[in-house]
Amino acid sequence: MGKYDFSILIGRVSTEDHDRILETLAALRAQNGEKTYEVVIVDRLDDVISKEISDNYPEVHLILCAAEATLPTMRTDALAQAQGDYIIVTEDHCVPSSDWLDQFSQAIKAAPDDAYAIGGCVENGVSDTALDWATFFCEYSGSIAPAPDGVVEDVPGMNVAYRRSAFEGVDTNVLRKGFWETTLHPLIRNNGKKFFSSNAIKIYHCKKFSFGLFCRQRFVYSRYYAGIRFARAQRSRRFIATLLSFALPPLLLWRIQTSIARKKRLRNEFWIAAPYLCVFVVIWALGEIVGYVAGPGMALAEIE
Repeated sequence: MGKYDFSILIGRVSTEDHDRILETLAALRAQNGEKTYEVVIVDRLDDVISKEISDNYPEVHLILCAAEATLPTMRTDALAQAQGDYIIVTEDHCVPSSDWLDQFSQAIKAAPDDAYAIGGCVENGVSDTALDWATFFCEYSGSIAPAPDGVVEDVPGMNVAYRRSAFEGVDTNVLRKGFWETTLHPLIRNNGKKFFSSNAIKIYHCKKFSFGLFCRQRFVYSRYYAGIRFARAQRSRRFIATLLSFALPPLLLWRIQTSIARKKRLRNEFWIAAPYLCVFVVIWALGEIVGYVAGPGMALAEIE
């Protein structure tokens, strides 16, 4: 048994809306129920907010790291310090609902014994403008409520609790290589373990992006994804994937629209956001083209 019920791992990387983490910590302090938790934050910003966390949040284990550290490396370093029975991963701009930890506990009890990752839904917590909706839909249209209840194929990587045993035998170098959705999740699946989802586990994505930052982030994430998808020697696969990337913009728009239609909500918000989304899916495709042609470069270190 661990020292806590939950260890909550957060990489602090946001260069805009950088104080949103204080809302996250306040929401954790206000959680319903009596589940014990710790927060492990690995911070590559080392700014005035870092000092405020250090001074005012004694329940937080704050670890400063190099400015060029990648998010997967930061999460892996946080994992090394975690003492909870379950390892929760979220982001520095996500604010949980008041019953978040309780709902995780209930889902863990309901999940089968071979469910190694428990997740929920993601809602938009910043909705003032069409740009706010567009940045949210571009990333999380498939994760909005209602989420499925029960065994699923995957869960959102920023609203997930892992059994500690999910990490047993996993090389930390694998965890540092990429986001855990692309490194740990396939290992869980290949080992015959399951993912479990509960619509009641709700978190709010609250980052208010500028247009320029989101365009840059969408490009570097797409370049990273495409750059690691095939080995450099797999030239024919890279070439074919490059050609197919030119068809991505309409396909991505269709996927986003279809995801929202299936949820039977937020349709008006989608059409309001559509002009921005048209720009974002083009940037998405361009990022993948560059990744297939030139590799990931330093994209992983630039993602926030």
